[in-house]
Amino acid sequence: MMGLCAICAQSIFVRETMALFTGTEFVIGVVLSAWLFWVGIGGLGGGWLVRRQRLDSYVNFARLGITAALLLPVTVIAIRFGRGELSQPPGSFPSVSHAIIFSVVVIAPFGLFYGAIYNIASLLWSGGDRRLKGGVSRVYIWEALGSLGGAFLFAFLLAAFLSHLESAAVVAILVAGALIFGGDIRWSLVTRIASLAVLTLLMAVMVPRIDLWTTHRMFPGYKVEEFRASRYGEVVAASRAELLSFYQGGGRLFSVPEPERAEEIVHIPMLLHPDPGSVLLIGGSLGGGWQEVVKHTTVEEVDCLELDGELLAMALDFQGTHNGTVESGGPRIEFIESDGRRFLSTTEKRYDVILLAVPPPLNLQWNRYYTVEFFSLVEESLEAGGLFGFAHPSSENFLSDAQVKVLSVLQSTMSEVFGEVLLLPGSMCHFVGSANPLETGRILERLDDRGIATVFVSKEFLPYRFSEERIELLKSDIKRMEGGINSDTRPFLTVREIALEGDRAGSRVLSGIDRLADLPAALVVGILGGVLLLAFYIGRRTCAPGVAVFAVGLGSFFLQLLILLSYQAFTGLLYHAIVILTAIFMAGAALGAYVTMRRESVGRKELYAVHGGFVLLSFLLLGIHADAFRVSAPYPLVNGAYFILSCITGALTGAYYPVVVRTALPEKAKSIPAIYYAWDLFGACIGGFIGGILLFPLVGLAGAVFFIAGIHIAAPLLLVRRW
Repeated sequence: MMGLCAICAQSIFVRETMALFTGTEFVIGVVLSAWLFWVGIGGLGGGWLVRRQRLDSYVNFARLGITAALLLPVTVIAIRFGRGELSQPPGSFPSVSHAIIFSVVVIAPFGLFYGAIYNIASLLWSGGDRRLKGGVSRVYIWEALGSLGGAFLFAFLLAAFLSHLESAAVVAILVAGALIFGGDIRWSLVTRIASLAVLTLLMAVMVPRIDLWTTHRMFPGYKVEEFRASRYGEVVAASRAELLSFYQGGGRLFSVPEPERAEEIVHIPMLLHPDPGSVLLIGGSLGGGWQEVVKHTTVEEVDCLELDGELLAMALDFQGTHNGTVESGGPRIEFIESDGRRFLSTTEKRYDVILLAVPPPLNLQWNRYYTVEFFSLVEESLEAGGLFGFAHPSSENFLSDAQVKVLSVLQSTMSEVFGEVLLLPGSMCHFVGSANPLETGRILERLDDRGIATVFVSKEFLPYRFSEERIELLKSDIKRMEGGINSDTRPFLTVREIALEGDRAGSRVLSGIDRLADLPAALVVGILGGVLLLAFYIGRRTCAPGVAVFAVGLGSFFLQLLILLSYQAFTGLLYHAIVILTAIFMAGAALGAYVTMRRESVGRKELYAVHGGFVLLSFLLLGIHADAFRVSAPYPLVNGAYFILSCITGALTGAYYPVVVRTALPEKAKSIPAIYYAWDLFGACIGGFIGGILLFPLVGLAGAVFFIAGIHIAAPLLLVRRW
């Protein structure tokens, strides 16, 4: 049950904290690293207390377990308080340093208690000190199996019908019930039933009220009209005065009414096409986009793609809109729940104009729509002479270096695909791409011919926007900064986008990451790799087994993190799938540990093969992202490959741990059961931090894969033969 509690807690903490950072997935590395750190500290501290105070009884195990379970909903409440304080106004990017410190500290109590439990469980299972090695390994296996069960419980039942706080309360009740009835705590049956009944009643009465209160507290000054959970993040509709705003995953998507934004996004690219008949609107339709598109008299059909079905249903309910036609004989309007990338890769339809109106790429979910891979799909879905347009927040007259870097990456990435790329300056910088030259001289004529009634995009506005002088000034600004190519395997733009938010907020942390992004990828990998090699060399003299477990924890967790982030870049479904991918990893760990436990002949020499397996898996992950595989292979096959890699990564990790415990852990009373467990967690902690925050964002998938391969080549050479 504690494994079940842990996987549910991880999933809820990650989801809630991602919302604090407006959905930025790189924070997953921070949250999980903090989790691993506190659990490791709890394991070491708990081991010392268990040995010193002789706390190895079921009563103490139950006390710690129930305390940890009750801390789960308490931690969710604390995170929501933090979101309400740090993200103001709602949907804005928080102060990075404050938010990171908060994210690390807020989960400390749960992590410390959970880590301490591992020691008591190991001793209880071993029957004292007689079979300590077997007890440690068995707890490792059963924790992994509990995680697998908890993942399916959370993904398919709790998350589907309950909020995060309600899910946390249910898990707390389940764990408390299992501990109360699962062993000898010297209570009568009546006392046990009464205790669990009181806890359940308190949760049932208090949690819904606290859930509603904390949700409103995250949106001070707003009235929360509706809250829904979805596969892509929590969806909230909140009103203030006459403005209704929609939020997802902590970030603001759009507001209604917002006519200036809708007019700009739609009319500027639409007026560049001589005769737009079919239009695809990816995002933005719910914020007034489709109403502006149908003002063009040439339009015959509009397909409106929205990624999230829950958001689509909620917004359409508020607006009273449905599929069909605007009026008899008017254009056909169809709302489609689909991922834009998957839709374009499978549809045979071709469009005259494709408009993109999704939020800036502050996370990998939105970055998927600004990559060279996505732009290629768009180009293939355009009719001859068709065009593609989107807009990015900018400045009217002055561009900072951080702004120029973002716009430069977008321009460079678009130029990789489209023969003609037009940039139009303003508070929103417009990007328009086409295979043919784009004519700007007939914009006003088309505005008149189509009889478009606008308020903001007018005859007075357009000449200024299309001024040759302003366009050339923008081009000269962008040329002074070299822009990289944004891709799925190197999300360069997301790093620049986050740095831009940091520049606006004056964040030194993000400014430092922005400067690191300017360094050559090989240099970043070389420096970090050199530091680790030095640590391995020094550590082999004092605790080679522990450092070896540390190396495997670092490398395997970093690889698992790469699988998670790569999966998000491919599908955009990580918010929903992270618990399943993590559970598959844990299931593999249980299987690997079980096999090596049963086979006493598996010893130190076989660890070389495990390290070799990690090297091979790393390059297989890189192979999944090769164009030849992703383009030709069916979507389910590519999708399933991530789950297979996650399982094998877990199996190799699980196989390593019992062998080290069997060959290196002394059978002495002074041995701390969780010593190698802590080494494993600390290694994973470092791997999550440098992998999620530094390596993958800065050097991309290829550089990260070579880094992991280097770890698993160095570890057996420097460490395995030392004990």
